[in-house]
Amino acid sequence: MFSEFFSQNLLWFAALVVIANLLILSFIQGRVKGANMVSALELPQLQRDGNSVIIDVNESSDFARSHIPDAINYPLNEITAENKKLHKHKSKTTIIVCQAGSKSVKAAKLLIALGFEDVHILRGGLISWTKENLPVTAS
Repeated sequence: MFSEFFSQNLLWFAALVVIANLLILSFIQGRVKGANMVSALELPQLQRDGNSVIIDVNESSDFARSHIPDAINYPLNEITAENKKLHKHKSKTTIIVCQAGSKSVKAAKLLIALGFEDVHILRGGLISWTKENLPVTAS
């Protein structure tokens, strides 16, 4: 009975397998060894000790339009070993933000490779921050 159902719905089962694999792959790629994902509501807790920095990896023009207050802007292409300004934050709790979260994962990998130890990624990026009606500013 199951084999008959399976053979009649082969395309649906194939689609289910593909979707399941894509979801698993998406979950695995979203994780970065050495970095923690935080929600928009958890981020202020990380800032309370006063030894934290929010690094926004969006392009400068996007950052100028809207960013989290007190965030500093280092576009993804500026996260390099040569960037001395960036390295002064190495000992701080580092929270990485981008528009939706995908650039933050890349930035986290780069920062960890540069020796940053306490790295966090804002899950969902600035979009999740604004969905929670948390403050943004422009420059």
